[in-house]
Amino acid sequence: MKDETWSNPELAWALRSYITDSGRLLMVVLDDQGCIEDANVHFRARFAGFSRVSGEPLAHFLLSQSGDSLMIESGFPQNTPVAHILNSVGGGEFYVFHAYPMGERTLMIGELPEAAENDIIERMGHLAREMSRLVRDLRKTNRELAEANELNQRLARADGLTGIANRRYFMERLRTSITHARSRQHKLSLLMIDLDHFKKVNDRFGHAGGDAVLLAFAALLQGRSRAGDLPGRLGGEEFAVYLFDANLPTAIEVAERLRIQIAELRPLDADYRVTASFGVTELIAGDSSESLLQRADDLLYRAKTEGRNRVIAAPA
Repeated sequence: MKDETWSNPELAWALRSYITDSGRLLMVVLDDQGCIEDANVHFRARFAGFSRVSGEPLAHFLLSQSGDSLMIESGFPQNTPVAHILNSVGGGEFYVFHAYPMGERTLMIGELPEAAENDIIERMGHLAREMSRLVRDLRKTNRELAEANELNQRLARADGLTGIANRRYFMERLRTSITHARSRQHKLSLLMIDLDHFKKVNDRFGHAGGDAVLLAFAALLQGRSRAGDLPGRLGGEEFAVYLFDANLPTAIEVAERLRIQIAELRPLDADYRVTASFGVTELIAGDSSESLLQRADDLLYRAKTEGRNRVIAAPA
């Protein structure tokens, strides 16, 4: 085990939990001056009548076996913590402590010997191995929690059916992208898309058929989007894509290509053709995310009322 393994908060937590559960081990944390920062109940009960010991020098309670000034060394010679045999100030008892480096501090774990020296060394070796196991288990748990948290965050951002951005996340990203576009003097365009006659799909093929259409269309949007773009499902059969660093003519070209590619989809059977209507606009001075979205939605409404399966675009 390397020093840095023992110098992290994970180990401190694991050690304290293990020592608290043991009920017989003494624990004390020393600062770089040899003063006590923390001690467990067992240490305070034995040496201070349960009184607080924080700030007290360790030498007020324990002495080196030789009687010299108390010098605590911590380290890992041959992969083991440094052992210290210390006498109580009142005399009559001696303790075996193992010192672990923890950054600027030293963690000392000890016990009153009640067996032969070999047994004490064996128990301390077992403690070191147990600490390593605790740290490994804790790190595994932390990784699993981090992975679960990341998954939950992804699920919170994604539409439950299609897996692309949901409305809430799409609007958050759109607001951020508008800010970036303005600060960097980039263009930004928005496509609003609505699948035509979608109710008829559900009536003819059922909701499973409707889901198949939505999944196929979302996959098309995802596959045709660049790294800086974001497709999202705003609700039902309504979708949107913002195109970062794309002006209105570019956005119109993208929309027309998508309109043609949508018509080539056959998610249900060879006779059913998917079509969609588009409203396309570009970010202009004074726009907010809401006004940009509203303008694209108005253009989409025009595309629907003027016959569907078409792209209607306007800068303002």
